[in-house]
Amino acid sequence: MNLILKKTWQVVFYSLLISVVALIQASFINNLPGWLQDINLLLITLVFALFFYDFRTAIAVALIGGFWSEIFSFNFFGFYLVVLFFTLIFTNWILRTWLTNRSLYSFLVLIFLATLFYNLVAAFMLYWFSDASASFFVWRWPFWSVLAGQVFWSELAGLFLFGLAASLTRRFKPFFLEKN
Repeated sequence: MNLILKKTWQVVFYSLLISVVALIQASFINNLPGWLQDINLLLITLVFALFFYDFRTAIAVALIGGFWSEIFSFNFFGFYLVVLFFTLIFTNWILRTWLTNRSLYSFLVLIFLATLFYNLVAAFMLYWFSDASASFFVWRWPFWSVLAGQVFWSELAGLFLFGLAASLTRRFKPFFLEKN
């Protein structure tokens, strides 16, 4: 009985935490001036959950965060759920096939590739499902500006979060090479 209660409280706590992250993203960060609005807390949380927990936890992040993003978005319903789901599948594939350990380098590479993939999928979807008379997004400066801002903020957050997680637990591999 105690185990069931403990698991229930964990699910409630993580659901509320992800909801708060998504609401902060939608109501506060998206309204900041300049490059500050390029911070993507939801994507950072998704990669963090996949890297430090597991695929099932990351699916919960994608579903809960995507749901809240859909509610506050002017895009068609399902946009964020689809983009986050495809990004999760891609980053999980990268994590399982290319990255061999759980080090800082692996985490930063995963954040970089997830940010790149997220922006490409989102831009493709917006291009296909919106006004087709606009120029292709690859040729426009705002796409690259937002991508650069998101990569910068995501990598900075990745450094901070990895340091925080590594200080709280010792199960991760060292991120500096050691001599034998």
